[in-house]
Amino acid sequence: MEETTDQEETQQLPPVDFISYLTNLVETGQLYLQGVPNPETEEVVINLPIVKHIIDTIEMLEEKTKGNLTAPEANFLTNTLYELRMGYIRVASSQEAAAQQAAAAAETPAEETEIEASPNETENVSEPEAQ
Repeated sequence: MEETTDQEETQQLPPVDFISYLTNLVETGQLYLQGVPNPETEEVVINLPIVKHIIDTIEMLEEKTKGNLTAPEANFLTNTLYELRMGYIRVASSQEAAAQQAAAAAETPAEETEIEASPNETENVSEPEAQ
């Protein structure tokens, strides 16, 4: 009976080929770009170093397999690598922009406090003239 279960599980797995392997890598990279919930804190964590590692791995595969892939395999590799790179750049840029905004927001209250405390500024308040 266990043999039947093993055969059923094997039939549900994707075929072992180059495109399936790349698909697995790319889907993992996209998952880390979208964010993975931390099981302890449930905070969604985007892990750019892992995505960069996956991109580097696919680049290595591209270099090592050059001239040995079928046209569909080569096209799939090129297109998915491009999409993963662009996703990486988009997320990295948005994280950088968010960090800059947070830094600017952290500096703003301190600057406003200094301006308010500055003795050189005077208010221009005109008193109504008596008629």
